[in-house]
Amino acid sequence: MDFQQSKTFQNIQDAFSWKLNSSALYSLYADRARQEDYIEIANLFDVTSKNEREHARIWWRQLNGGELPTTVENLQNSILVEEEIGNNLYRYYAQTALEEGYNDISALFSGIANIDLNHGLDFRVQYEELQKGDYFCRPTMHLWICMQCGNILSGDCAPERCPVCGFPQGYYRIYSET
Repeated sequence: MDFQQSKTFQNIQDAFSWKLNSSALYSLYADRARQEDYIEIANLFDVTSKNEREHARIWWRQLNGGELPTTVENLQNSILVEEEIGNNLYRYYAQTALEEGYNDISALFSGIANIDLNHGLDFRVQYEELQKGDYFCRPTMHLWICMQCGNILSGDCAPERCPVCGFPQGYYRIYSET
């Protein structure tokens, strides 16, 4: 039997979705408990949220043949998801809400659709930069900021390691004053 056609594969997909949803929900619960000054309960929700996220990662690996998809694959998928949600799904939901007289909810769906389209654009920019081959270098001088300690350097490439905190090149991004 082809694994992807099996009931077990479907069960793993369901478990993955449940664990992702639980993780996000428990994170929101933690925020609320913190607002109500129940810090121990907030910490419990935080820990459980982290556990649920790790369980989702376990199921995600199983869905992908034991490996996690690469960043390039994740960017490609994220572009498709954000564009589908922004262009189609939330537009449909907005129209339905409007037809049913829920104008405020329609506006929320439309607004979040636009945000999702911007997410898709952000993912596309990062994907295209990765495709160029040298993500941490540019053809012209730029300011690079270490996202760990805030050190700012000028150059056409980010340093291999931050000279201040020692974190690797992956912690650098192009600095923007906006």
